[in-house]
Amino acid sequence: MTPIAATSTTEARDSLYRRFADRIHANQSLSRKLVSYQGNKAVPGLRWLKYKEGFSADLVESLLVGTDAQTLLDPFSGSGTAPLTAGSLGMDATGIELMPIGNLLAGAISAASNGLKRQDFLEAADGLLEALAGEDYNPDLMFPHVPITEHAFPDQTERDLAKAREFMAGVADHSLRSVLTLACVSILEEISYTRKDGQFLRWDPQSGRDVKPKLHKASLPTLGEALSRRIGEMADDLAVLKDKYGGTAPEFIEGSSLYELQRLPDNGFDVVVTSPPYANRYDYTRIYALELAYMGYDAARLKELRQVLLSATVENRSKREQLQRDYGQTAKVSQALEMADGQTALQEALGVLNREAKNLSNRNVIDLVENYFTEMALVVIELGRLVPPGGHVYMVNDNVRYHGEEVPVDLILSDFAEQSGFRCESIWTLNRGKGNSSQQMGRFGRKELRKCVYHWRKSDG
Repeated sequence: MTPIAATSTTEARDSLYRRFADRIHANQSLSRKLVSYQGNKAVPGLRWLKYKEGFSADLVESLLVGTDAQTLLDPFSGSGTAPLTAGSLGMDATGIELMPIGNLLAGAISAASNGLKRQDFLEAADGLLEALAGEDYNPDLMFPHVPITEHAFPDQTERDLAKAREFMAGVADHSLRSVLTLACVSILEEISYTRKDGQFLRWDPQSGRDVKPKLHKASLPTLGEALSRRIGEMADDLAVLKDKYGGTAPEFIEGSSLYELQRLPDNGFDVVVTSPPYANRYDYTRIYALELAYMGYDAARLKELRQVLLSATVENRSKREQLQRDYGQTAKVSQALEMADGQTALQEALGVLNREAKNLSNRNVIDLVENYFTEMALVVIELGRLVPPGGHVYMVNDNVRYHGEEVPVDLILSDFAEQSGFRCESIWTLNRGKGNSSQQMGRFGRKELRKCVYHWRKSDG
């Protein structure tokens, strides 16, 4: 198929690129492994759950070592990599995260590092495994499925999950309960007929579901087999975690950064290391549906969580009126709206998408892009208040493309930063960018998108 010729104007985006061009350069030390979960696969604690939406501990250490920063904030802390790593370096750290699965992992690592005794853990874990070996189970405690998770497990696994849930209900110690709950949650994908694949769950036909594309898993392990391996891994990590994170427990706040940031003190954080959700249509409530359902999120709560998350899916409704109402008389929301509505490169891209609305695979991507940058403008404004003169922000993010139109996320957010008291020092790119989807390549040709780490420094004046 011959690629469709570009018909849109790019004047505003080209102008914005020229403004930041001397600060965009490939950083040879960056790699996909460093800026993604891949770098955490062997890290004690962080390896307990495959939480792909994050960066590696090595990246955080490389940014922090050698600085004199004493306080760190991550407003999108995910599994807690940045706060935990900062704590291991003796810093006071705070993480804000809305996704319960990320907070579960971060809290479990912190609990395992501060006071949890290995013997107590092993005794409780043995009790859990013994409960699974029995025949009796409580039908009232069967896995609380939502429509997207129905038929995810073999029948015996369903019964074993009921046994595990009954055992967990009787664990009184909070630290033990959080670590054992994580153990159960972390192996759900392994024992299911599903696998996370981008923004979807892929299904094995053994589930009885007629879905495409199909997945062909080998024989599934039992809950007991998978749990035994995870418990052994956790037990091996406990001593390392106490040495690395013990005594420096970060503060983890469960909530939306759009609201929690305003509660934090002015000039309270020397450095911010974060990676916000990308404007890429990924719906974390679907990707982590199994884990969230296990944690008690029914269909209604999942729908509510989806709306509260930073707008990054085609299902998010605008939060403009809600933010204006909830922020009261402060000028921050008005400032954020003005920044987003007045950003010419953003409006240029939105204008093209609006003109092509009838040709879009999903016209709601227009609202997605607009809402994403409106909310991120508010986040950046808050960071300008929270970071003192001379402080730093490091942000991992990717650019996106819809219907062949590139949206330069790095440049737009860096413009917001410079309107909020920062100077964009660098936009570091990986040597190799990210290609557009196969569908877009077929229609518009292949063009790499920048995968970036931004460095903003708060101005002294």
